[in-house]
Amino acid sequence: MGSIVCATRGGEGSRAVQAAAIQRAKEAGSPLQFLYVADPNSLEDDIDAGLKTAVLAELHWMGDTLLRIAQKRADAEHLTSHVSIREGNVPQEIIRFVREVEADLLMLGAPRGTTANVFGDDAIEQLAQQIQTEAGVRVEIVRPEE
Repeated sequence: MGSIVCATRGGEGSRAVQAAAIQRAKEAGSPLQFLYVADPNSLEDDIDAGLKTAVLAELHWMGDTLLRIAQKRADAEHLTSHVSIREGNVPQEIIRFVREVEADLLMLGAPRGTTANVFGDDAIEQLAQQIQTEAGVRVEIVRPEE
């Protein structure tokens, strides 16, 4: 039995997907992995190198904090979970991670204000399709309630 991976980044979408992933893992009896990816390429190119290093360290700290909160939510539901922080290109690191842990399911949280698009052309749907195609893992998008 493979694991469930819940990619998290903070915000309403992440809270919604964490709750859904915890519930799904409990129902399926599957291991749950929370993942955060810090992307140094998301920082502006004109940032001073010293400042870029400091901001990247803050991204790692924020990721660790978000993952610990997610893990406490799982603990409150009597579910053991594991956390991982990766650094790099977000889609590629998620693909690499789901392959490494032989995940059956990846769950992504949509940012508040996005809606399911019948054409599948919003950013979160494009990301889900890319990961599903390249990693061969089922991807579900969870949207926060308005």
